[in-house]
Amino acid sequence: MKGKPKLKKTVGANQKATLSGAMLHLKKVDPVLYKAALPHHEALTLNDAHRRGYRRTNLFAALAGSVVSQQLSTKAADSIWERLRLACGGAVTPEAIIRVRALSMRKAGLSNAKTKTLKELAKAIRDKKLDLLALRIVPEEEAIERLSAVWGIGPWTAEMFLMFALRREDVFSARDLGLIRAMEALYAIPKDSKREVYEAHAARWAPHRTFASRVLWRTRDTPVVDTAGA
Repeated sequence: MKGKPKLKKTVGANQKATLSGAMLHLKKVDPVLYKAALPHHEALTLNDAHRRGYRRTNLFAALAGSVVSQQLSTKAADSIWERLRLACGGAVTPEAIIRVRALSMRKAGLSNAKTKTLKELAKAIRDKKLDLLALRIVPEEEAIERLSAVWGIGPWTAEMFLMFALRREDVFSARDLGLIRAMEALYAIPKDSKREVYEAHAARWAPHRTFASRVLWRTRDTPVVDTAGA
């Protein structure tokens, strides 16, 4: 008689388990953020699909998208991305970026600096100087250092890539204005304090600093009225 087949955990089940663990951790170490997370934590389950049509497993597209999005609104960045995709023949890949003319990238809406960054990134991957997949397993500091070696990619872009493309679970960016403003509002931290102040506060969220960051962004984007005790 055959035994019962083993059930495999789905990606969604693993994500929910991670979220549950993060919530339990916040409840223990930071009741303020735990309370702020309650209305949002279920909505923070990650999806493989990206609104721009590429899968989050497409690491080059994800990093290129972060470069395109620097200092732009979501609407403007998405518009430029779509024009860039068309200029690349339908898919933004290292080969396509190397092949497409810089002038065509500029006409798509990219600045000279972003055009150069994408070209340098594509060349680094082609020449095997940068392995995006390998960044999943190296320490965060080393991953940021490797990414920042590419012209035009700074710590913030690298940190966002670790969070959202590589899904590293313990990343915090004290360089992100949205995060520090959310922390100032939630914890009454004086505006524009030293970076070390935010990093020291975030240290208590380890090893779930990515989840905590996503909660902070969510509270800033969708404030919730406190109806407790009403």
